[in-house]
Amino acid sequence: MAFPRKYLIKDLVNKPTPIEVWLQGTIEQTVGKDILIISDTFGRAKITKCESADGVIDKNSLQKGTYCCIIGTAIKTKGLPEIQASKFIDLSTKPQMKSSWENEVREADLVLQGKVIPSV
Repeated sequence: MAFPRKYLIKDLVNKPTPIEVWLQGTIEQTVGKDILIISDTFGRAKITKCESADGVIDKNSLQKGTYCCIIGTAIKTKGLPEIQASKFIDLSTKPQMKSSWENEVREADLVLQGKVIPSV
């Protein structure tokens, strides 16, 4: 089983698919309760299969303006990346998650590259 990697949306463009991803962003648009367009500071992505994703406790979270975490599989990375959600978490009550996301992604990338060794 592959573990999802944290990405800023711009860093997904043109990656080989399928790829397990962890994104965070704000919902810009919804198509019913199953398709979302989310954005982070750097790009936009289409999220599908939201209704069947784990973690969607309140369907009212699937609305414009909600800051969320999406874990899933990127099936398309050319143009507008498309991710099939396996987990959706509403983070709108945790503003610190939004403000720290870019640094968190960069730090995780440095760890994966072996440039930073975490101390436990």
